[in-house]
Amino acid sequence: MLKYSTYNSIYNEDVKVSTPGNPTTHIQVTKLKDQILGRLTKFASLSRQVSIIKLALVLLLVISGFTVVGNVFAGSVSLMKQDKRIVVERGDTLWSIALSHKPEDMKTAVYIEGIMKTNHLENSAIKAGDILIIPVY
Repeated sequence: MLKYSTYNSIYNEDVKVSTPGNPTTHIQVTKLKDQILGRLTKFASLSRQVSIIKLALVLLLVISGFTVVGNVFAGSVSLMKQDKRIVVERGDTLWSIALSHKPEDMKTAVYIEGIMKTNHLENSAIKAGDILIIPVY
């Protein structure tokens, strides 16, 4: 009985007989290795691109976070309105002061509470010569 055969069927053209001296197997293995290496190289390149994109997104988030925080702190100072200071004259009451300085759409009692909180007053007793800080809305 023969150990190796070189017989090829006429009905099956795809069958290749592998013999020890047949170079086609080595060529096929080399081609397969090259294809696998090519795909791995593409995958490595793609993963590097994804890593660069992730790094860019993280950097963008950090920069925008610092920008927002900076705007909050810088914006809060510029949005504050100056308080108005007045000297209480003889006969003035918190009600009369509130009527002359409050916004039109605000209730007088609410504005009086604002004056009292701003000036740390425990009651509505004021006297001539006192300096009051009037909130500006």
